Amino acid sequence: MNNSVLIVGLGASGLMAALTAAKNGAKVTIIEKNDIPGKKILATGNGKCNLANLDFRLDCYYSDCEDLNLFFKQFDVQDTIETFEELGLIIKNVNGYLYPVTNQATSVRDVLFNRLNQYDINVMFSKVPQSITKENNGFNVVIDNNKHYFDKVILACGSYAGIRKCDRVDSSIDGYSLAYHLGHSIIPVKPALTQIVCNENFFKDIAGVRIDAIVKLVLDNSYIAEEYGELQITDYGLSGIPIFQMSRIVAADNKRKYSIEIDFMPGVSEEEFAQICESRIIRFQGTTVSDFFTGLINTKLAELIVKLSKLDKNQIIDETLTDQLISALALIKCFNVTVKNTKSFENAQCCSGGVPVSEIDMTCMSQVCPNLFLCGEMLNVDAKCGGYNLQWAWTTGYIAGKSAAGVMK
Repeated sequence: MNNSVLIVGLGASGLMAALTAAKNGAKVTIIEKNDIPGKKILATGNGKCNLANLDFRLDCYYSDCEDLNLFFKQFDVQDTIETFEELGLIIKNVNGYLYPVTNQATSVRDVLFNRLNQYDINVMFSKVPQSITKENNGFNVVIDNNKHYFDKVILACGSYAGIRKCDRVDSSIDGYSLAYHLGHSIIPVKPALTQIVCNENFFKDIAGVRIDAIVKLVLDNSYIAEEYGELQITDYGLSGIPIFQMSRIVAADNKRKYSIEIDFMPGVSEEEFAQICESRIIRFQGTTVSDFFTGLINTKLAELIVKLSKLDKNQIIDETLTDQLISALALIKCFNVTVKNTKSFENAQCCSGGVPVSEIDMTCMSQVCPNLFLCGEMLNVDAKCGGYNLQWAWTTGYIAGKSAAGVMK
């Protein structure tokens, strides 16, 4: 008789786990709360799905585990490439970032789900397990008030990322709760890779600006994080990859008083900028303040800087304005805003927290509940933007699927 495996969740890690377990001879049943598979995959990479990254680095990951490489050695980026190419996906390399050549996240989801149709798999959509209880070496699982028995269970339920509060399943039966009632502890779950809300009331005036910048997160007058990239300014605060990368720090303790320092001219050193300023003040004598900032910085930002510096854009520049202009110019290299909080789970691309990695072994099996496996966002692992979070999903989904099928010890 085939080894019966229940997979709860059909996102990235669940799809990989299901395919791997089925290929290795397990009798697989899948239960998914949504009405379609891989719903979150479709939103990744702005709908293009950055499925992995050739520039793989462990320092892009955050976790309670001291050596995540124990997992990646079993299924790495090259294994991801080979798996998807075998499934028929053509992959393109964009500066190390790997995407489907179609530029469609649906392609990534579909090549996985379509291959599942080759196996005798029972897939139940729009369902959640009412309970999972340990019995002997297996599990009793209640679905629609009916009891089912499985030899192994894989929890691939994902996190709260991207889910509206009103769309979350009952907290008593979400993935974290299921793991908790089976003996696991849960590190508090927080949004990660999300936008930051700021306190200042001028953001509506500069919303829509996109600009390359160096962004520094400040706490107690010390820089605690620094990122470079395209900054997106919104009506509520800041967005863009540099902000996403540092948002997990704010979300982890949003009661602390963080601020953000922005350098709007990152390619120019302080010495070069000082020379630009000195030359500009001399050259623009007799012209208006508005003319002075034209061509120097984004128009919306220039208008805000003029306003914050209490300058009149129509004022004619003379020597009496030198100090005010110097102060205004300083804001281009050092513009400070204060942090209110981060956006909620609904806006996050992933979450920090979850089941500690220390509570599973190298086969992704629970160390507190034999024959229970956990993968993907269920575990306390999150990473920077760039395909790293999906790589963790592919890696742990593969390991959990193969292990639950009885192939790995």
